[in-house]
Amino acid sequence: MQTSRIIRFLALLAVLIVAGYFLGRHFAKPRDAAGKPQRPASARDTAPAANQSEARAFSPGDLLSQIFDLLRNGNLQPGDLAALRRMLLAADPHEAMAAILAFLATGRDARTGEAFGIQKGGGLAAAPTFRVMLLDMLGRIARDAGSDDALTFSKALLTRKTSADEWAIALRNVAWAAPEDRAFLAAKMHEMLAYQPWRQQPGAGFLEAFDVIVFTRDVTFAADLAAMATSEDDATRRAAAAAMDRLSEMAPLDVMNYLNSHPVEFADRPFLRADYFSKADLSQPQQRQAVEAYLARADVAVAEKDKLLAVFASPGSFVGDTLVTEPAPADDPPQRTAGLRAAVGEWLKGNRFPDLANALGQLQQRLAE
Repeated sequence: MQTSRIIRFLALLAVLIVAGYFLGRHFAKPRDAAGKPQRPASARDTAPAANQSEARAFSPGDLLSQIFDLLRNGNLQPGDLAALRRMLLAADPHEAMAAILAFLATGRDARTGEAFGIQKGGGLAAAPTFRVMLLDMLGRIARDAGSDDALTFSKALLTRKTSADEWAIALRNVAWAAPEDRAFLAAKMHEMLAYQPWRQQPGAGFLEAFDVIVFTRDVTFAADLAAMATSEDDATRRAAAAAMDRLSEMAPLDVMNYLNSHPVEFADRPFLRADYFSKADLSQPQQRQAVEAYLARADVAVAEKDKLLAVFASPGSFVGDTLVTEPAPADDPPQRTAGLRAAVGEWLKGNRFPDLANALGQLQQRLAE
């Protein structure tokens, strides 16, 4: 109990110091010995002392106003936004969320100079606008507090086209607060992909939102992802290919059945399609049947099937920080390896796929090592 009280006291002290720093910098113009104005203090400088009455009167709403004014006036210093994030996370969660919601309701915004960057766990390490930063903080605080505030606000925001960056964070907030509402998320993702201004000029938020597709496990997105996998924009191609790859990890049977029943999808990217089948777990009878149907298809070239068999034992996986989903496990479960070994042995023994005998033999050797 004593340790807990000490930790709470230190957290409160940190909040008061940060608050005092921002209030002191806003209300005072420090001058040097000659009476000339000095530059504003940054978060890296020693925070000026705040008297107790200022600290008691301070609120998250005051801080948001102060920081926004500094941002709009071009006086924000390196570290200020990071200090703001720390202060909001340390404040009373309900007061912080109320302040954020009140500010968002004003519609005011300004660019921060940061890029759209995701950190581990799906929070933003950097946000391109003040509103995107606050949406992110709202979602993070609401998740920790078990509040529906971020869910309610985000669903309302998704009724109008604000920006792709805001939509990405709003979709993440909904996924965090209502993970069972996959139908809503899928519908909004289809709407997002169909909105031509965002699709024609895809920014980081638009592309990072593809992780919501992975989260929904909805294979009807395959057509959109296949189209974007041939985009002239490099970032779009990479994002679409990665999303489809991770979707095949999350829902391998659904993806394989979809690709088998829609043979034109990824037909122009055959080696990518082979990678999507390589996620199968052949210890599962239905997944094995889907792979066998693929290997028996006359419209699939032998070179594509060889690619599948070449990577089957150790399929690749895209690794990185994402908005909603968790990365796939690094190691295959033992039953997957056992299922693959059994299937390959039976295919060779029964001469099931004569054109693939060499590739199957090589795979069998790798599995025996």
